[in-house]
Amino acid sequence: MSGGWQGHSDSPITRRGLAQIDLLGGRFNAPDLLVSSDLDRAVRTAEAIGVVEPDPMWRELDFGAWEGLTQRETRRRFATELEAMRSGLDFAPEGGERLSGFASRIQQALDSVSARLSDGEEAIVVTHGGVIHGLVAAALGVGDQRALALPANTSATTIVLDGTRRPEVFVYNDASHLIADTAPSHALPPPLPGRTVMLFRHAETEANREHRWHGRGETPLTESGRIQAADLAKTAMPLDHIAASPLSRARDTAAPVAVAQDKTVRVFDGLAEIHFGAWEGMTVDEIRAVDEDAFNRIYESGLDEARGSTGETFGEAGERLAATVDEITADTDADPIGLFTHGGVARAYVTGLLGIGFADRHGLPVLRNTARSDIRIEPNRARLVSYNIAPHLET
Repeated sequence: MSGGWQGHSDSPITRRGLAQIDLLGGRFNAPDLLVSSDLDRAVRTAEAIGVVEPDPMWRELDFGAWEGLTQRETRRRFATELEAMRSGLDFAPEGGERLSGFASRIQQALDSVSARLSDGEEAIVVTHGGVIHGLVAAALGVGDQRALALPANTSATTIVLDGTRRPEVFVYNDASHLIADTAPSHALPPPLPGRTVMLFRHAETEANREHRWHGRGETPLTESGRIQAADLAKTAMPLDHIAASPLSRARDTAAPVAVAQDKTVRVFDGLAEIHFGAWEGMTVDEIRAVDEDAFNRIYESGLDEARGSTGETFGEAGERLAATVDEITADTDADPIGLFTHGGVARAYVTGLLGIGFADRHGLPVLRNTARSDIRIEPNRARLVSYNIAPHLET
């Protein structure tokens, strides 16, 4: 179906879709539990992975009278209702499912799967874009769901559940199998509007291994980190423009990518890590030993204070990176743009983009070393497209 609402109805899988299913099946082994929506497009996708249990609880939203209509037709016939839905109001399309009921249904479906798993077990659920988008937005507490792009067909999103805290969205919208060197060109998803900024975290450092908060301090890449950077250079998408933090660990991660793609690296101070003030270079135990009250206010009570008295707050760091992204995108028409930065400041920027406060940041982990987060820059907003993507770390 081209740009239309499918909901509970089905349409034939396209040639592109069949190619995507083949690539997905080659990426994942059969898990402890494989469940799918009972709609044909989901069942056929899941069968490429293993023996599947269909479950109607995992269906897409029922769009009622909108089903089968294109976006243009819906805007013409149901303009007010469409705007209500996009604004996040609790709304039901004519003859369809109310958004609050949909949210309750898919949460029940997730809880049901979780209850069937023992510690260490994994489930794969093949479902629909609206379902994944809704579960992730709820898990993170996203303020405006329009800041979170819909996942691509056959993309993988990983949610970690341990029963003692809120779900962690470890990976969002990983469609690496669609852009791998072995993927046929017709498997690629259609291009998205706007421009893409890719935030890359630097490779592993000695301070990472020692669990030290190095902030603005310098620390060399480990041997594993140099291998990570080299592997990233072999697999990174072509970048039109590359920029890096002034800190050597970010520049040393960007350098192999720039060499492989015959690019230069521009340096921007605004891409640097969060400033931890007097805590820089310390471990958590060392910080607690000298400043336990301040540490507890921030990391136990969720108060976003300046780190180490003279450093930055989480919010300030995110705003700094946001301003730097604006500066770089205003200065070049390049697409995509690769920015080599740091885990803490990248997380602060992304949570700010999604409207998530510091106290609720745990729904998103710090990016893995050399993993990336994709941001789509549009005329009126920026959207998170993917998070913590690192196919080169899986091999």
